[in-house]
Order: sequence, then C-alpha cells, then structure tokens
Amino acid sequence: MGVTEGKRRLVFTTADLVLLALLSGEKKLSDLTVPGKGDLSSVTVYRKLDKLRDYGFVEERRGERGRRFLRLTEKGRRIAVTLKVLEEELEQ
Repeated sequence: MGVTEGKRRLVFTTADLVLLALLSGEKKLSDLTVPGKGDLSSVTVYRKLDKLRDYGFVEERRGERGRRFLRLTEKGRRIAVTLKVLEEELEQ
C-alpha cells in the first residue's frame, strides 16, 4: 500500500524529510533527495539545514573541492527514527 505522497506532504515538513533521507547514512548535499520532493538542494533546504544544525540534529563536513556532506548526529538519529515510526504507522 505505502504512504501516498499527499500524506507525506501533509504530515512531514521539509526538515522532517531531510532527516528521514539522512537516516540511511551520510549524503553529499548535492545528492540529497527525498520521494515527493525531488532534489533538495534549494534555498529553502539550505535554511532548513541551518536550523537542523542549530538544533544539533545534523552535522556537516567539507570534503574534496569543498563538497558538503551531511549526516545525522545521535540526537538527529533519534528524531529520524521517531519520524520513521510515524511514517510506518501512516502506511497501515
């Protein structure tokens, strides 16, 4: 059955979707995508990432040639796992 994209947009904010996308591991900023939102490397997402970093949910590191990599902190992982449980409940 699965969560419809409409439900995902209704329930989850862009920040929530970023956390869910990072739950699978570190990602290069330019590769950050989520179902229903597509490419997340926009001005809106940069603002959300700033907030997520301010709250201590996401860490950023610079790789070769200034590439930006994002990963969840332990605190961010706990939040993302909780969001994943909510997503699974919506699937039922």
